Amino acid sequence: MKVLLNEQGYVESYALEGELVDALETAEPNDLSHLEKHFTSYWMRDGTLVFDEGKDAQAQSEAAKAEYRRRRELECFPIINRGQLWYDTLSEGQLSELKNWYQAWLDGTNTQTIPEKPEWLT
Repeated sequence: MKVLLNEQGYVESYALEGELVDALETAEPNDLSHLEKHFTSYWMRDGTLVFDEGKDAQAQSEAAKAEYRRRRELECFPIINRGQLWYDTLSEGQLSELKNWYQAWLDGTNTQTIPEKPEWLT
């Protein structure tokens, strides 16, 4: 098996067969399916691939945040960015509820909670 490492020493790419330019030779890990899903969290120590749980947890956290941001862009921003004419039609209660909903979306990268849309928006 050939692996290409990044500047930090983690696997950037790999080939089970064939060649990779500037790649290093290493033995295949016992669990290839795990490597396929988490290869960027493996690094090489003494010619052997080692899984870094901390790096993988960080990568998964960043992926979850990116997915949350994608959902916020699709579900929240089209409502929040409707413009002043639309905002002028809302009651004080609706404005307050909308502000709380929007703040919950902004806080969501930390809470990882998708806020429930106010009923009057559905």
